[in-house]
Amino acid sequence: MVAMEQQIRILVIEDELNIRENIQELLEAKGYVIRTASNGKQGVLEAIDFRPHLILCDVMMPKMDGFKVLEYVRKTSIVQNTPFIFLTARIDKSDIRQGMELGADDYVTKPFLSKELLNAIESRLKRQQKVIGEYAKVKHELDTTVFATYYHEFNTPLHGILGGLNLLLNARDSFSEKQIQDLLFSILKSGLRLNHSLANLMLYEEIKRAEVYPELLSMFSNGVSKNNWPAKVKTELATMAKEIYNRADDLEIQLEVVDVRINPEYMQRMILELVDNALKFSKKGQKVIVKGKYTEDEYLLEVHDFGRGFQLESLSDIAPFKQFNRKRFEQQGLGIGLYLVKRIVDFNQGELKISPIEREGTSVYISLPLAQENELMPRFEFYQNA
Repeated sequence: MVAMEQQIRILVIEDELNIRENIQELLEAKGYVIRTASNGKQGVLEAIDFRPHLILCDVMMPKMDGFKVLEYVRKTSIVQNTPFIFLTARIDKSDIRQGMELGADDYVTKPFLSKELLNAIESRLKRQQKVIGEYAKVKHELDTTVFATYYHEFNTPLHGILGGLNLLLNARDSFSEKQIQDLLFSILKSGLRLNHSLANLMLYEEIKRAEVYPELLSMFSNGVSKNNWPAKVKTELATMAKEIYNRADDLEIQLEVVDVRINPEYMQRMILELVDNALKFSKKGQKVIVKGKYTEDEYLLEVHDFGRGFQLESLSDIAPFKQFNRKRFEQQGLGIGLYLVKRIVDFNQGELKISPIEREGTSVYISLPLAQENELMPRFEFYQNA
């Protein structure tokens, strides 16, 4: 018996009045909160409004049959995981298979005993509660991990900014000119790191929204990186290497000029993220090489470093907030950089390959389609470090 304070809500969709009223009376006597619908269309609307913990639904009904109701429920986010039990006089195997393929949880065959119905309901509710409990546990662990990552990644550079400014405001006279310049450089470095993390987090949220609302995908795939994009990328990379890593001499860039079918903002973000990783996971004095060349119909981008590398079984291992070798090395960053690159490549019908070798470095290869109007108009110029 279910206690009233639990307020378990059950929606009953049944076109026969006597059966509908009998089920309602039985379940209300057991402490469930019941709402009913006399046809499939009304049932779908009631499900969205009532948001039941379980749905009982007849198969043969006017206006909309039970299979169609289940199909709508499974496509509606706020009720799509609700346990769904069919009430039916039909026991044909093909009907059962159809219901199960659509996502039905159980069948109760008419006529049925009260005990049969109650057992089916309680069994499904218990199973659902177990699933919810396991999901809540996993979600809590993930949220805790993600929050800790957020806090560390945002608080560390913020502490450097505030601490440095506090020293300048309260003890500037005790520092030499060089010490002041070093302090300002440290503040700038912390600010750039914080800005990078926030930009990545915003891009991650944009990607997650686009995965839920496909009409937003065009923001990632529309546009063309015109022939001046390599110069802009080179400037951004040089700033990153110098201001954040003090490794301007380690960076080698050679990007052939051609129009690529990708929004220039995301082309730049993708390359910056790959080079940031390459600089982060290699040492000063080790080269980081960025190359770009075109073939007849695609642009081939390569980023190589000679740092510590990591183990990667497949691209499916790349996930948000996952940092490789985290247990062995203290790492900066949110752990979403490679994931962002992977999704941008996916959205633009490109291909991504990663070849990491532990203690030897990492090579990343990306191919992207050329803009159609440039497929037959190659340019023989390139941007290269002096």
